[in-house]
Amino acid sequence: MKNLSLIVISAFFFSSSMAQDKEHFLVELESRSPDVKSMVKYFEGYPSIPIMAKDLNGVEHNLMDKKGKNVMLWFWNLDCPKCFEQIDAFNLLNQNYPDNLEIISFADNSKDDLNAFIANRPIDIPIIPNSKTLADGPYGGDLGYPRIFIIDEFGVIKWVLPEVEMRGNFEAYSFLEMLHKSLLK
Repeated sequence: MKNLSLIVISAFFFSSSMAQDKEHFLVELESRSPDVKSMVKYFEGYPSIPIMAKDLNGVEHNLMDKKGKNVMLWFWNLDCPKCFEQIDAFNLLNQNYPDNLEIISFADNSKDDLNAFIANRPIDIPIIPNSKTLADGPYGGDLGYPRIFIIDEFGVIKWVLPEVEMRGNFEAYSFLEMLHKSLLK
C-alpha cells in the first residue's frame, strides 16, 4: 500500500513539473448565474420578503405593515442614469394613487449623498439609504439597477421588472400605472 501511495505521489510531482515546461492555456468558465427570466420567475408569485428600515426622514417602513395595499419597491442608486429617468414616473404615481399604492425606494447611497441629490431633484416617495446589503440578497441584486418589485395587497410579488425592462419617464409611468390598475380589479 505504501508503494502505491509513493507511486501516485511521485507521478503527481513528475507530471506537475513537466507541465511547467509546457505552454499553459487560459480556460474561461461559463457564467453559472441564472438568466434574468429565471431570476424573475424565482420571485413572481411568491410572498414578499419582509424588510424593515428607516427612510431619510427617520420614518420606519415595515413591509409587513403594508398588507391591504399594493406596494412598489424601487431599487436604485445615484450612479445609474437609467434610475433618474424613473423619478418623475414614481412621483406622479405617488400623487395619483395615494390611497391604494405605497411606493418605497431603496438606494445604495449614503444619507448625505441622497439628501444633497434630492435638494436639486425632489423625490416624493420614501427613500431608504444605504440599502445595498439590505435589499440585494432578498430582492435580486443580480437583476441590476433600477429594478422594481410590484407586490399585491396580500403581500405576493406579482411582477418583477429588472433593469432590462426599464423605460423612459412617460413610458415608465404608463406601464407602471397599467400594472397597478390591473391589481385593483
